[in-house]
Amino acid sequence: MTGSSDPSDPATVKAQVEQLKQALADLHAFKVETQKAIGPQKWVDKGTRNSACNAGDGREGVNYSVMSQTMETLDLEASTDVVKTFWESKGYNTRVETNLLDPGLVRLYANQNGGNLISFTANVKGSDLEMDTVCVAGDQTAIHKELDRQEASDSPSPITK
Repeated sequence: MTGSSDPSDPATVKAQVEQLKQALADLHAFKVETQKAIGPQKWVDKGTRNSACNAGDGREGVNYSVMSQTMETLDLEASTDVVKTFWESKGYNTRVETNLLDPGLVRLYANQNGGNLISFTANVKGSDLEMDTVCVAGDQTAIHKELDRQEASDSPSPITK
């Protein structure tokens, strides 16, 4: 990584923000691949947010979380099996959770070498995907300030008459 060893050095922070943006782009592509594997349902993104995370080596950082939902009903077991097989083919470790008291709900969780956590929840009312990007280690405050600065500069200027 370029920049100084100071975690709030502007060049270091910009590189971390670019890493975070790339992680989000990769996650969106993976989400779309997962949705296509499930079938032709119409999925609606329910939001993207960034938050604090632990980089796994004791360092704090920032990641993104994305949630997508379909209100179309799916075959619970078949859709979970499809997602499980797809994620395992991509190197993820998976685990399925069911609850005998709620037979209309199946949750599939996965992670990749302690990296990003992803989940697929199928129930009788619809299904959702929730996915986190990998954690980009760095000064959270500095990363958030740089993200805010970049988002503000990407916004169109108000039109004045």
